[in-house]
Amino acid sequence: MERAWYIGNTTIRNAKRLKDGLTILVRSSLHGNLVGKKAEQEFARLLHESGVVYLKRLDESKNSDVSDVGRKWRAALMQLGFITPSPSIVKNSKLKVYPYCVTSNGRRLIKVDSLPEEQECFLRALLAYQIPSEIENHNGAVFSPLRIVLEILEELKKQGLDSSISKDEMASFVQVTRDIESVKKVVNNISQFRSEANKSVNRKQYVRKVRESVADCLSSQSSQTLLDYADSNFRYLKLTGLFAEDGRKIRIAKHKTTIVKQIAYMPFEPISSTNYLNTLWNGANLPTDNTPEAIEAIETILSHIKENGEHIDVPDLYSMEVEDLSQLRLKLEGELFKILEYKFAENQIYEWKDILAYLRALTVPIRRGSIVPQGEGPAYLEWALWRAFLAINSLENKPWEARRFKVDQEFLPVGTAPGNGPDIIFEFEDFVIVGEVTLTSSSRQEAVEGEPVRRHVADLVDQYENIGKRVYGLFMANNIDTNTAETFRIGVWYRNDDSRMALQIVPMTLNQFADLFEAGFSKTNRLLSSQVEQTLRDCLVESNNDAPEWKRRIDMQIKRSIQHI
Repeated sequence: MERAWYIGNTTIRNAKRLKDGLTILVRSSLHGNLVGKKAEQEFARLLHESGVVYLKRLDESKNSDVSDVGRKWRAALMQLGFITPSPSIVKNSKLKVYPYCVTSNGRRLIKVDSLPEEQECFLRALLAYQIPSEIENHNGAVFSPLRIVLEILEELKKQGLDSSISKDEMASFVQVTRDIESVKKVVNNISQFRSEANKSVNRKQYVRKVRESVADCLSSQSSQTLLDYADSNFRYLKLTGLFAEDGRKIRIAKHKTTIVKQIAYMPFEPISSTNYLNTLWNGANLPTDNTPEAIEAIETILSHIKENGEHIDVPDLYSMEVEDLSQLRLKLEGELFKILEYKFAENQIYEWKDILAYLRALTVPIRRGSIVPQGEGPAYLEWALWRAFLAINSLENKPWEARRFKVDQEFLPVGTAPGNGPDIIFEFEDFVIVGEVTLTSSSRQEAVEGEPVRRHVADLVDQYENIGKRVYGLFMANNIDTNTAETFRIGVWYRNDDSRMALQIVPMTLNQFADLFEAGFSKTNRLLSSQVEQTLRDCLVESNNDAPEWKRRIDMQIKRSIQHI
């Protein structure tokens, strides 16, 4: 059996941040100059300092060697065609390009600013992406990983089976498939696997044995490696927007069924070696680049918008140019996403136990097996707090206005909020809460968070004071350093004209907030915004005490609030 395939780079755990990494590269002196260990080290350092990745090694010592991270990010960007490849590959191709420079599809990815547009860039990349190629060495005939997955899902549907692929099925069957002709046989194997797994006394043991038997037939790829590949393949496939994750499975996203059918209608033809690099760098053509297919896709999106209780008027589609149709389609996808985000927000009141589980998981070190992905603690902390306030269910600002971080099509965090602004903003009828969170601790916490948090809260005070809304800062961390508490206790900010502003910022531990959140929902099925505000006001009353005592009294006030719920 051939070696299992994988898309991109398995060690880049958050493939959703490839755009951010590419943007950092293009804006740095390393663009077109990412050759050698020194440059790789610098690229990794830039990724770390910008928050795209977290490198514990650099936190422990600034002199740590992290050049391997720079190489892996460079490889992933190169494999997907967002940057040109190494000097040797460029030389062999005889194309007039420079190594490690951004490509046409890479520039397109950097330029776009909506999720549907980003997904289209990745779809063009993965439709062009094939193995083996001038960039990736593999034995055997050329194949498209994306087309293999789409064909297997279609065949599952034809056979009346659940048209989804689990991670276990990806690991043991899908990613060891290399030709379209094998798809029916693979689906038969998946069908048998599902049947046997359901009948087995110990399902986990059966699944593991199947995966181990596949690994035994491969060259130097272990059972764990197959699982790692499956996880990585899920991540990269989802970037296209074609797939939705359902537990440990992926299936075709409902609003993408039309374009998937259009792709499947086109017979797979390997791109010739002479055209491959240019096609990869420009991104593959999509069916929706043509007028009939674009109109069909737009009508599908409009039907989904209608199914969700909304109506959007559009111009006469048949009188529009294909470029305008593409822009309209992407705009409508963005509108559909907002409609679905509203529904997501309204549903959070019923998801409070899941929210609480994430809040609790973030109070301890994140290890393998946690519901919080390793290295994603800061992003998931902002996301969990956002969901908690959505569950309170009385926000006046829109769900996407309450968060400054990006989410994917399943409303999971892509990364943390960008700088120069608060993490989250919760606007209620009479007041506003500016949410700021961190996983840093010790005196470093005050150095990193003291000034930005006060500045962000002050900016919101100036924005909302004219309409009579009180503004509170809620600073949350696992441990509140006493110096941080002292900074917020004093709570003073001076505007550019030297006018003095008194800020109301409450430092609260994540456990304290989780206790308050749990008390509200477990006792009364909800936590009222008025209860949150009263708790903040009670804590602020105690701020005339010195910092150590204030921290102790904040804890007392939160416990008192819990008793009164």
